Amino acid sequence: MDIKVEERMSKKIFSVEADGSVLDLARQMTERRAGSMLVTRDGKYIGIVTEVDVVRKVVSKELHPKETPVSSIMTTPLVTVEAEASIMEANDLMEERGLRHLAVTKDGVVAGVLSIRDLLHPVYVEA
Repeated sequence: MDIKVEERMSKKIFSVEADGSVLDLARQMTERRAGSMLVTRDGKYIGIVTEVDVVRKVVSKELHPKETPVSSIMTTPLVTVEAEASIMEANDLMEERGLRHLAVTKDGVVAGVLSIRDLLHPVYVEA
């Protein structure tokens, strides 16, 4: 059974402006219970920020979240995987790039986000 990325991805796309503060980002992530948010500039997705980015790039360096722009901690360019790709292809891409989140595209448009956690769901085979 070849499971496609679109079967596991989250279709909820949370985003934040690149010029916003990390404090606002953290508040939005908490409110939405999101582990990552896509970063936008002029209405286009340009990167991604995760909880790990906040901890490693802001908290551990004792930066002020209110004064630190999201753009300074985002991962860019945005790494994507096609919705029709297999979850094994997505897993290989994550491992190769050292990522835990991928933007999922369908016909060239971001349609969702796939996290490493999405790959951990059990696979059920019908008998």
